[in-house]
Amino acid sequence: MTSVTRSAPLVAGCMLVIALAGCAANPGIGTVSRGAPDGVLDPLSESPTAVWVERGESFAIVTIGSSSCPAVATEVETDGTDLVSVTFGSSPNTPCTADMAPTTHQFDLPAEVTSDAISVKIRFEDWPEVYTIPLD
Repeated sequence: MTSVTRSAPLVAGCMLVIALAGCAANPGIGTVSRGAPDGVLDPLSESPTAVWVERGESFAIVTIGSSSCPAVATEVETDGTDLVSVTFGSSPNTPCTADMAPTTHQFDLPAEVTSDAISVKIRFEDWPEVYTIPLD
């Protein structure tokens, strides 16, 4: 057996690992996971939801869209001490499944946001509506 023949499985394995890592990469900001936290999502709503993960430390936004091409957070900004604005763009993945599934995006609360009553403004680059949701 030649060294080329013996190395073929190793090369194929490395290529598979690289391909899978690329699929799992989050090209946006924050931590992303499939699904929604228990009790957070109204299954009939297509609007995003915002909730505390750890009060005063981190929050999550649950979006609804294609499970294979979820929205990608592209920008997190503060507007004073009581408002966090998060902008979402389109997924770079293609092709996309034609389903509707929740995706949870988790973010650390910016240090500038110090109020006890905080709201999250959610904007999608390709959608005109803006959602402002108080964190309870």
